Amino acid sequence: MATIDVSRTVAAPVGTVWDVVTDLRGMSEFTRFRRVELEREGDPPPNGLGAIRVMHLVGPPVREQIVAFEPPRRFAYRLLSGIPVKDHVGTIELEPAGEGTRMSYVLETTPKVPVVGSALIPVIRNVVDAIAAGIAAEAEKRAAS
Repeated sequence: MATIDVSRTVAAPVGTVWDVVTDLRGMSEFTRFRRVELEREGDPPPNGLGAIRVMHLVGPPVREQIVAFEPPRRFAYRLLSGIPVKDHVGTIELEPAGEGTRMSYVLETTPKVPVVGSALIPVIRNVVDAIAAGIAAEAEKRAAS
C-alpha cells in the first residue's frame, strides 16, 4: 500500500475550503479534469455521503463514492473504477490555522500490479498535488471576492 500525503495551509476560512472540497460538479473548473458529473447524489444532496462522482481526464472515467461527509472538517471517497488500483481511499481533513485553513489530503492506494505501481504512484501523487493546489487556489479566490 502506498500513502500520499499532501498538506498545505490555505488562505481562506474552513467553511470556504469545505465548499470547494465538496463542489463535486464544479471540480472541472479548478482541477485538470475535463468534466465531472454526479452519477448519484448523496445525503445530504447533492454531494454528501453515498454520492458517486465520475471524473473524465484521459482514458476511462474515474468513479468514486463519497464515504465520509462530516461538515466542515472531513471528506473521504473510495475508488469504484477507472484506474488499476484497489483499496484506494482519499481523505481530506480541514482545521483552522490562524485566519486560514490547514488542509490535509491523504490518499492510500494499492496498485493491482506491483510492477505497474512503481510507475503509477508518481502519477497519482502528481494528480493529488494538482487537485490540492486547485482546491487551495479556488478557495482563496472565493475568499477574496
